[in-house]
Amino acid sequence: MKRPKLYLSIFLVLIALVPLVWLFYPSGTTLANAALAEYQIEKMTCGSCVGNIENALSKLDGVGAVEVNLTSSRGRVTYDPAAIDSRTIAEAISGAGYPATLKLELDAREYAALQQRQSQLGQQYLAQVGDRLLARSDFEELVRQRSSGAAAGQVDQVWKAVWQDVLQRELLLAAAEQNQVVIQTGEVDARLDELRQSHQELERVVTERYGSMDNFRERLREDMIINRNIEDHVYAGSSDPRERRAKLQSWYDGLQKNTEVIIFDPRIKSLNQGSGGCGGCCNS
Repeated sequence: MKRPKLYLSIFLVLIALVPLVWLFYPSGTTLANAALAEYQIEKMTCGSCVGNIENALSKLDGVGAVEVNLTSSRGRVTYDPAAIDSRTIAEAISGAGYPATLKLELDAREYAALQQRQSQLGQQYLAQVGDRLLARSDFEELVRQRSSGAAAGQVDQVWKAVWQDVLQRELLLAAAEQNQVVIQTGEVDARLDELRQSHQELERVVTERYGSMDNFRERLREDMIINRNIEDHVYAGSSDPRERRAKLQSWYDGLQKNTEVIIFDPRIKSLNQGSGGCGGCCNS
């Protein structure tokens, strides 16, 4: 017998949305007493633009790690303040064809304090999405469940897939929290009753997939919160399928761009680094 489908409709829509990209503080080339600068960068259209910026900065003395986020149009650079300053870095990025504006600057002391805080958080948490901290134990349990039966060479793919799913969900929950969306206990109970009536093997499926009914109940509550937030604050009464899809796409693009995501785990960082090709849209 096929397993009943217990997912809510919004996640079927989100599968077609553009892939997520991630913001995090640079962790590449290490510099002693490094400072950090973050820039808003214009005119980037694809991965080759990122490569052009990285290449331009590689020619400068005193530049350490360079990480450019195509989706948010931001770049973060560590540098040796005794050898170079943030203005010179901005001029190099702009000179490569991508106008850069300094948005944030941390001196060596401030950046060291930030790294120490992230190191401490990383012992217990995988990442921070907006104000939400992702527990490492919860993530590792999801990886364990999905890795069951996977070949040894597929473990990294499982990690990446789980991270993409978790990050997407946390972005949606963070947006709902900002709008103070609430689902009452009675609403969850009513939805559970509906599921029990339509899925005779609900208890077995829930135990297999979520471990317990309590775990599933919390997952269901979060799903309902996400859907209510989208219905009330994104669709806002629209009933036309095309209009709803366009609204969802536009809103979700903005959500990705404006929600800061800081990854603490080095494995997740390495799995999600890389860039795509140009596709004929860049200035070389």
